[in-house]
Amino acid sequence: MMDEENQESLLGGQEGGSSSAADVASNPFVLDDGGAEAFASPVPVPTQPPPPDPFELPKPNLRLDDFYESAPQASKPPPSAAVQGGVAAAQAQAPPAWSKGQAAVEAEKRLEEIAERERELAQREERLREKEREADRLAAAAGGAQSDDKTKKNWPWFFPLVHNDIPNDIPVEHQGLVRYGFICWILTECGYCLNFFIMFLLLLTGNSLFSTFLITCMATAGGISLSWICWYQALYKLAQTDSAIFANLKFFFHFCFHLLFCGLAFLSPPIIGTFNAGLFTMIYEFEKGGGIHKFFGVLCLVNTLIWLATGLLSLWILQWTFRNFRSGGGVEATQQAAASGLIAAKASMNTFGSMATSAAAAAKPPTPTAGP
Repeated sequence: MMDEENQESLLGGQEGGSSSAADVASNPFVLDDGGAEAFASPVPVPTQPPPPDPFELPKPNLRLDDFYESAPQASKPPPSAAVQGGVAAAQAQAPPAWSKGQAAVEAEKRLEEIAERERELAQREERLREKEREADRLAAAAGGAQSDDKTKKNWPWFFPLVHNDIPNDIPVEHQGLVRYGFICWILTECGYCLNFFIMFLLLLTGNSLFSTFLITCMATAGGISLSWICWYQALYKLAQTDSAIFANLKFFFHFCFHLLFCGLAFLSPPIIGTFNAGLFTMIYEFEKGGGIHKFFGVLCLVNTLIWLATGLLSLWILQWTFRNFRSGGGVEATQQAAASGLIAAKASMNTFGSMATSAAAAAKPPTPTAGP
């Protein structure tokens, strides 16, 4: 017992705790902090954990509790995202091109080209649909301001009497022909009006007969209306129907009469053309001399030039129309139609002839037979 107390006193009273600071300072065997570190073992000695207390309650897992409290469970991704992720993973895991055969590589390139073309076609279809919707919208917007009635009178603009709408009624490839036809009709009307005016002045000055002036009035009234109805409207419908046989034949028939009248108005021969102020009338007026006759001669010269220009333009339009008719197969179609008409006419004549013969034979009384 005494030995233990002496040992504790020698060690500085670390366990007993009853020694004073003087005793510790005077004791040579007590080590300060620096000395303790000098004599410390360089190899760390593992410390054994204290044995568990059987009566102590288990502590909760703070790390798991903190995880569940601080980091809530992430929401489950939607099926589409999972599918896209699977596809992306499959594409990422696809084998490289060098590990495949040449045929497989070419097939994949072909499939990529087809897919690219399909995308381009889809884009083009979408653009076309957009253009169609835009066109429908513009047409609907313009529907209230512009009428689509093809019989609405719109010419002349200051006093509409007839319908003439070349940009909207005629196809683009035939609008030039119809415009030149309209110019020819305008020149024709100018010729009719100027011819009527000259013949009226000749009647007032006693240089023409009243009967001749009446013929001039009938030619002017009939020519202005018939030229519009017959050959210009025929040309208008011909340009709309493009290659109709009947429309072409109708135009050619009426336009030939127009050309004959242009020649008659240009020449105005003494016997059948005295109702026109043409070439011969101009010569007669210049031969008479005098100021008034020279004035009439100048008017007749202008009228002659108008009818000459009308005739030349009419010949050019006739050639243009016939060229279109021929290139479109109209001549062959007309020949076939004529041949079919002749065959049908012959068949009808044969049928009616046989029917008439049968009817005559049936109506003929029987001949009496001689008795025995």
